[in-house]
Amino acid sequence: MLRKDRERDAAFAWEVFQKAPYATLSLTDEVGKPYAIPISPVVDEAYHVVYFHCAGHGEKWELLAKNPPVCLSAVSYAAAIPNEFSMAYASAVLHGRAEVVTDEAEQVKAMLLLCTAYDPKGMGRFSEYMEKYMSATRVVRIVPETVTGKSYAAPEKESHGCGGHH
Repeated sequence: MLRKDRERDAAFAWEVFQKAPYATLSLTDEVGKPYAIPISPVVDEAYHVVYFHCAGHGEKWELLAKNPPVCLSAVSYAAAIPNEFSMAYASAVLHGRAEVVTDEAEQVKAMLLLCTAYDPKGMGRFSEYMEKYMSATRVVRIVPETVTGKSYAAPEKESHGCGGHH
């Protein structure tokens, strides 16, 4: 990381992944062509893995099956700093390996985490959803190899009281 003064610990990075409204999943094909797509992930705090769901077909699915190394990036906060030509932000990057979840109990656990995170008020319909859509839904677990966080906040300005110059 170029700016070591902005580097944050893994706990900070996991918090960013938990708070971010979405993350960008990056993969490459067998000839090195990049592919990036936004996903709705959820962090399993107990095991420090990330889950997301998808259909079991399409370009993302094919790339995951052939080349499981992935990069996941997220931003939980970003705002321009007035008169500074800079941004205040909180971001995280995870490098890891994508694994298709085949265990039914883990699939249900991951879907419960996902649905609770993104639609907590709709949980009364969780069983109905699982019965109707689970057979067509694939759950992917990202096992991290490295997790890094980065942030920057606007420096505090010196106060001169009442805006006057002395």
